[in-house]
Amino acid sequence: MADTYALSITVQSHDFDGEFYFVGEGYGTGGAVLKHVATDHILAMKQRPQVAEYLLETLQDGSNVSESRYNQADADVSCGLHFDVDHQQFRFWVGDRGVEIGSRPTKSELRSIADDL
Repeated sequence: MADTYALSITVQSHDFDGEFYFVGEGYGTGGAVLKHVATDHILAMKQRPQVAEYLLETLQDGSNVSESRYNQADADVSCGLHFDVDHQQFRFWVGDRGVEIGSRPTKSELRSIADDL
């Protein structure tokens, strides 16, 4: 049976505050989720001139799940990503451990942070 993860992504800005939920299989540690799932979201967010473009793509893609499905998931690891749009800051957490990522992380920097988790 594959490891299951639950990832919440919180986007906070002057114009928008919201949370999206993802549940998937194949990653059972916070480091693995950061390396293989959250990194894609971080890079997508930082490459969009407007966070609304990322939000629309996420909703149109349909890979997110409802809050109730997220809460009911029997996940091996629960983690989250917080994006403060106004300050261009990312923070990733797993369990009681969090890491500040900064505003312009590269893929290699994100992989290094994931390895340290």
